[in-house]
Amino acid sequence: MKPEELKSALANPIISLRTFFTREGRQDLESVRSTVEFAICNDFKVLLLTSGDSSYELQSEEEIRALAQAVIEQAAGRATIVVGTAYHWWRNQIVDFARYVENLGADGVMVLRPEASLGDSPDFENPVFEMYQAVAEAVDCGLVLNGVFSMRLLKRLAEIPNIIGLKEDAGDPWCHDALYAVGKKLALVGGGQKWRFLYGMLWGMVGYLSTYALLAPQVTHRFWDAVQRKDLFTAAQIVDSYDNPFFQYAIGHPKGYHPVLQATMEVFGRGPRWMRPPQPSLNDREMDELRAIFDQIGLP
Repeated sequence: MKPEELKSALANPIISLRTFFTREGRQDLESVRSTVEFAICNDFKVLLLTSGDSSYELQSEEEIRALAQAVIEQAAGRATIVVGTAYHWWRNQIVDFARYVENLGADGVMVLRPEASLGDSPDFENPVFEMYQAVAEAVDCGLVLNGVFSMRLLKRLAEIPNIIGLKEDAGDPWCHDALYAVGKKLALVGGGQKWRFLYGMLWGMVGYLSTYALLAPQVTHRFWDAVQRKDLFTAAQIVDSYDNPFFQYAIGHPKGYHPVLQATMEVFGRGPRWMRPPQPSLNDREMDELRAIFDQIGLP
């Protein structure tokens, strides 16, 4: 897929895939494969692996490579696949990984700004620019930016030919400024909830990472249909009915958001709830509470 084709493909609900684990902590790639199949069969055509949702911090690089291979093989050309890099990697790891997943058949690479490079002085920003330039020179596919950047650096990065998109998860004021700075050059996608996408689309955001697509696909399709019709009142009603009750519970949960989101995958039959220790998993009582939330919403 050419970079400009990837840019167009990002104007959709995007499936941010979870990594599944057994209760004993082993990778469960069969559940990943069946989730990919579920997404494609329910007409979702853009799939993403990310450092956060895909639990890279709980996996070795070898396991992340196996995860990417499983997703790309299962999709078998039926969906656009974008593979993210990890927060703790250094430049050469990122370049090698980008080459690896492109050779496997990934349509794009989402390059997360590494943890060690967080700073807005030239001493930080120049090496960050050079890193993204090195990745762009190493692959032919499109690149999606991920992380927090000053507007000065963001404008420089947007001039690199292969860079065609930006995943936003740095907060609404930053999102507004980024859309104003590079929204005409890059496809911006929202990394959060539907209400944040509705806010961002007023300034040109084109896609978003969907939570409900893997739980109740009809909710995502109804929302996206309303967005396409520019019926924002109906879209907002869907947010109030589905997103607000779930996220209020998940974000405030004592074990954290990601264990709750992992547990929703078990509630809806996508894969097991388990996280790798020491990250906590929901127990049976908490699973009953979670099911009660969805019962109140009217799902499944």
